[in-house]
Amino acid sequence: MIEYKGKDPDTDGWIIAENNFDPRCLAKFESIMCQGNGYLGLRAVTEECYSGEKRNLFVAGTFNRCANQEVTELPNAADMVQLDLTLNGVPFHLEKGTIHRYRRELNLRQGELRREILWEDEAGGMYELCFRRFVSMEDLHLIGMRMEITPLNQDTIITIRSGINGQMTNSGAQHFLEGERRIFDGELLQLSATTTESGINFVHTCHHRLHQDGVRLNSLPIPSMERRKVMLTYKIEAESGKCIVLDKVSTVHTSIDTEWVYQQGNLQGLQEAARIHLGLTADKGFEQLFVESEQAWAEQWMNARIEIQSEDPFDQLALRFAQYHLLLMTPGHDSRFSVGAKGLTGEGYKGHVFWDTEIFILPYFIYTGPRVARHLAEYRYHMLNGARKKAEENGYRGAMYPWESAATGEEETPEWGPVDVVTGTPTYIWTGKIEQHITADVAYGVWHYYQATGDQDYMDRYGYEIILETASFWASRLEWNKEEQKYHICDVIGPDEYKEHVNNNAYTNYLAYWNITKGIECTRKLIQVQGDVYFKLDSQLNLNGRLKEWEHIVKFIYLPQPDKDTLIIPQDDTYLQKRIIDLEKYRKQEQVATILSDYSMTQLSDFQVSKQADLLVLFYLLEDWFSKETKAANWHYYEPKTLHDSSLSLSTHSMLACDVNDLELAYQMFGKAARIDLGPNMHSCDEGIHAASIGGIWKSVVMGFGGVRSWEGMLRLNPKLPRAWRSLAFPLVWRGERLQVTVTPDKLLIKRLTTGLRPLNLSIHGQSYILKDSIIVNLLEVIPNE
Repeated sequence: MIEYKGKDPDTDGWIIAENNFDPRCLAKFESIMCQGNGYLGLRAVTEECYSGEKRNLFVAGTFNRCANQEVTELPNAADMVQLDLTLNGVPFHLEKGTIHRYRRELNLRQGELRREILWEDEAGGMYELCFRRFVSMEDLHLIGMRMEITPLNQDTIITIRSGINGQMTNSGAQHFLEGERRIFDGELLQLSATTTESGINFVHTCHHRLHQDGVRLNSLPIPSMERRKVMLTYKIEAESGKCIVLDKVSTVHTSIDTEWVYQQGNLQGLQEAARIHLGLTADKGFEQLFVESEQAWAEQWMNARIEIQSEDPFDQLALRFAQYHLLLMTPGHDSRFSVGAKGLTGEGYKGHVFWDTEIFILPYFIYTGPRVARHLAEYRYHMLNGARKKAEENGYRGAMYPWESAATGEEETPEWGPVDVVTGTPTYIWTGKIEQHITADVAYGVWHYYQATGDQDYMDRYGYEIILETASFWASRLEWNKEEQKYHICDVIGPDEYKEHVNNNAYTNYLAYWNITKGIECTRKLIQVQGDVYFKLDSQLNLNGRLKEWEHIVKFIYLPQPDKDTLIIPQDDTYLQKRIIDLEKYRKQEQVATILSDYSMTQLSDFQVSKQADLLVLFYLLEDWFSKETKAANWHYYEPKTLHDSSLSLSTHSMLACDVNDLELAYQMFGKAARIDLGPNMHSCDEGIHAASIGGIWKSVVMGFGGVRSWEGMLRLNPKLPRAWRSLAFPLVWRGERLQVTVTPDKLLIKRLTTGLRPLNLSIHGQSYILKDSIIVNLLEVIPNE
């Protein structure tokens, strides 16, 4: 069903293929073969329609609220991919007739989706068809399509109906007011629509050209319009053996595009600009437009290419799959937008932004594309006023970031979720109310970006203010416990979402403490310098008053400590007293969260079972705060109780398994993480790919086996390869410099690709090195006892 190799050696390691058609598995391939460029995300639906398909086209940042009682979501834009094809009066449909040959493949190297079919209709007519499609990496607005049809055993009347279908919904929710429809010069179509609540104008434009044997056909199509639709119908008499080619070039523009955001209301100007843009673009022709996009992809790969020499070629493919999706899901063109939990690949999580971005996706861009990383970090500043509003509404000071963010920074988490198996009613979703660690996660992302890039301009403009306002939130969130004479944080959800309404979740407490200490550090620095940034922030935030408060309370924050005998840190106040149950069948599950078929969320709160990594994430984020012995003890205690029911979990555990020197388990977990979306489970990603897991694949490789970490401005490399890998090579950007790192079982080679700059200080397995041009380290000597 799913294949991981190309048709020739040159494409091996770059191809994901579907080798036979099964309409029950549409959603899987629609998600994993999605195409995009950070602006557009186009789900890989087939040109012809099938029951159960999700024909999704999303534009980053275009959130809309369908009704007052609903949260905002990315609206499903008009469909410009559908082609209704009739051959001698018989509709082309793969559930009818006979499929003699079928292959659909996504080429990760160039972003092309190609489908080749040999099909026989019920009357015996044989046809060869090829469908090609790309979303341009060169032109953010552009989608290119080509359909080739060759009748093989009879002359054929070919009828093609194509155009723009604005009848799309988000699982039934219509987000657009019906707008204008026009046909220009016979073959150029345009449909405009406006979102119902946010008032964003979408302009969809497409152009058609018909060819035979390289010669353009002047067959005039028949135009038609329906409600929210504008279409063309071509009718061609094709000789047997002659190939008919339809090229369709489409664009999407919106009124919040950077060049139009200050021209709200100028719909006519946007429509005209879109037509001019498409006219000039279409004149280049499909092949030239594809070449331009291919060249832009080549540049992306050149800057971030990672090579794994492994016994299993799937490892290399999985990493490229992750990098491909990281590029198409991330709006690197605009800091007003960020990465949703499903990227731009499906309706899951409504396009909302979680802590996934800071902890699982931002690191990839910090170390490979700092410009994009800055945009992601700036997004949280644009959302700062929304976070302040949430804090005020909940009775706190500073900035309280929402669990799910969209366009304004206000809370967008739905209130009701899946069925409770005990009560039969919808489950109340508490994450938007009490999963508050995201506020510290945002601050951590800001600091991680700053430490790895040294971008002082970012800190001065945005970063300090985020850290200070999040620290202020935590200071107001703390609760004084008279009996213990400590500040506690009560009634929260930690990363382990199977534990609701807990007190002193260790992850939350430690990150809150870190956030406040970082606020103290930044404030002291600003006061010492007494520059413009200090005076600006002091006038807004009263820095001296806050500093005095923070310096007092930080001494009394309760931080759960390792038991003196077992070294176990309690995940929360009651976790270690809860009942232990047999989790074997759930840990062997093919589908995630099967435990929710047996127990309600209330019941799960009484067991020592975790949805995903919780306390253990601290050992990656704050690794110098805990001894190796403490990390190992807690790893061995909590991992067997973790079901990995979240896609965030396996990659984190893979990294930590490297840290505790269980490399083979780390490799197994990497393999499982890599197969969450890409593996043979045909329903693992129906609602879209798992964005955090995609980022986690890269983290497992580079930050796990490659050992890349940063701590307070120091770059660390502690590489350890699994037995299956002969070598690992990857690029790394650190403080404006580009490095190339190559790891083998016994050697570490670091080359400096930039020249003329001062030497870099590095830490390699705890030993200090100075990098001038290149260094080679014998790993067998550096870690002889591990």
